[in-house]
Amino acid sequence: MDQARHAAGPVIPGAPGAGAVVGVRALDERGGFGAPGTLRWAQGRFVAASDPVAPVDPAVPVAPAMAGTELWAIPGLVDAHVHAAWHAFDAADRERASADERRAATADGLARTLAAGITSVRDAGGLSAAELAAIPAAERPAVQLSVRLLDRAAADAAGGLDRAVEGVLAEGARWVKLVGTAGVASPAGTGLDPVFSAAEVRDAVSRAERAGAAVMVHAWGGAAIDDAIAAGAASIEHGIFLTDAQARAAAAAGLTLVPTLRIYRLVADMIDAGALPAAFRARVSEAVGAHPEAVRRARDAGLPIAVGTDSGTPEQHGSARLEVDALRAAGLSAEEALLAATRSGAALLARAEADPDPEPRTGGTLAPGARADALLLARDPREPGALSAPGAVVGVLRGGVYRPAGPLPASPPSAAPPPAPPPR
Repeated sequence: MDQARHAAGPVIPGAPGAGAVVGVRALDERGGFGAPGTLRWAQGRFVAASDPVAPVDPAVPVAPAMAGTELWAIPGLVDAHVHAAWHAFDAADRERASADERRAATADGLARTLAAGITSVRDAGGLSAAELAAIPAAERPAVQLSVRLLDRAAADAAGGLDRAVEGVLAEGARWVKLVGTAGVASPAGTGLDPVFSAAEVRDAVSRAERAGAAVMVHAWGGAAIDDAIAAGAASIEHGIFLTDAQARAAAAAGLTLVPTLRIYRLVADMIDAGALPAAFRARVSEAVGAHPEAVRRARDAGLPIAVGTDSGTPEQHGSARLEVDALRAAGLSAEEALLAATRSGAALLARAEADPDPEPRTGGTLAPGARADALLLARDPREPGALSAPGAVVGVLRGGVYRPAGPLPASPPSAAPPPAPPPR
């Protein structure tokens, strides 16, 4: 290590898998930051500040990290609900793209997601194992698959939910995505009747667990949430009408809520601009109004909250930092929102890792033994809007390899919003 360079200011060696940065305030397990110190990594994992780091090859360029500027470090962000292979509003538009166009768009979206500081994602439907394998691991976040959404139509087409579940597991899914209730695009007056029976949900969870996988349940509210809790699902997606009793029961059962707050506001903007039917207005407005209270109920009950964007267009991929702002606007403290974007999401994804890691901590923390995934920031991310501010992120560390941060997705112009994923 070039100690002279270190003395001049914080630097990050460019050698893969080993390096250090000095003068950085690191996020702790409570969501706070201590005094400036040294963050070190070797062989793709964080090590104690006092541990030596392997020498850096002098031929490898050194990337300066804002020398002379105070830095903050947080674990790599986790987006626990994306649709990385969706690049248009509806299925018909997506199917018109050629296989090569789809692969290129998916690779670009995942590369921009990584550049935005999101080092792990859980795909909630649409991305296949073959498509993922075609994208070099170094050029994207770590990805866990659900392959496709399982609603009643998908279950019936497969000959039953049991066969549909076995089908996605055979195709490499680490998550079984059940569509447990209707969503935004449902007809006016549609209630929260569960799509699947309690017995079907229990069977899906059992089949997933036997394969070392887990179940995520799209559920706005009602009995579908109760059934997911009773069956042992790992997460509730959206949870717009989550009750206090359900939040307490979900917390006791070890579930996580992935609210995806911002997507419903984007859908509302599309309705205002005439890009979606006005008939969606009442249902969307109800969702937007109720959702923040569900987040606060979860927080008060001790139910872990993880960040999910529900991204499904080029403009939305890589927007997890904006979702952190939405959680804060819903009532979470800065510390709670940062932990939702890091530790809680990592803990959720750890439930379905294909190859269980021997280390006690694999992600979502900067502690020794954790994967060397992190964001380096030029601003204190607890300041309102700081995490998503232009230029706030200096660089991204993924598996011990440093790269400069990329820009956030541009906000859509209000007069002509971009397409969004099917509103759910």
